[in-house]
Amino acid sequence: MKCILTSYIDLYDKDEDGNRIAKNFGNNNKILDNIKKYVKKYENFLFVASNEFDNEATDVYANVTFESFNMTLPFENYYILDSRTEDIADELIQKADLIFLCGGHVPTQNKFFNNINLKEKIKSTNALIIGGSAGAMNMADTVYCPPELEGEAIDPKFNKVYKGLGLTNINVFPHYDELKDYLVDEIHVIKEIVIPDSFKYDIYAINNGSYILIDDKNYLYGEAYLIKDGKIEKINENDKIKQI
Repeated sequence: MKCILTSYIDLYDKDEDGNRIAKNFGNNNKILDNIKKYVKKYENFLFVASNEFDNEATDVYANVTFESFNMTLPFENYYILDSRTEDIADELIQKADLIFLCGGHVPTQNKFFNNINLKEKIKSTNALIIGGSAGAMNMADTVYCPPELEGEAIDPKFNKVYKGLGLTNINVFPHYDELKDYLVDEIHVIKEIVIPDSFKYDIYAINNGSYILIDDKNYLYGEAYLIKDGKIEKINENDKIKQI
């Protein structure tokens, strides 16, 4: 199975009112080259939601994704997998040529994936699977998920570990360039949570525009850092490729 774990694909800009304007996402760190390499035909694109019931938000993100791919690498048909279509999930997955697991809140998306037994359903696909942000995190077998929303960092019941899709054993921390100084409940997520947890989990912190390609081996594209055993080490540069 071929997979891409990324922080994001640069699908849109925002105008002054905050509206998302789709654009050609280009070939930063050879992302377009790799999608073309592993997509065998361009018939069916499947967008998998992060929240099965928030259909309005799903449509916003899905539509701008579809528009961007239409500009860059068009498919014949575009489908959404959420609460409206989960009864035909098997059919949608089986006919997909590219499956896009979108970003969002990791625990919420993880619950959706478990509700529809996506781990088992996705085993039958020959599609390229792209996970963006939360989607990339939930692709792991054991998903490491630090707090993201206010209240989570101080909640003793907040679970940082979930069972994921089992597509890889790699844990990613997406948007590292944006979130390296991120505070939740006035707690520095990287310094006070992720680094202490790195004695138990190896975490690849990837910048926006960077990604990990899973083929027969694992390849890191773009600037990224390894958080391991209480230390942060820069392991790759933008426009470079490293086997990991």
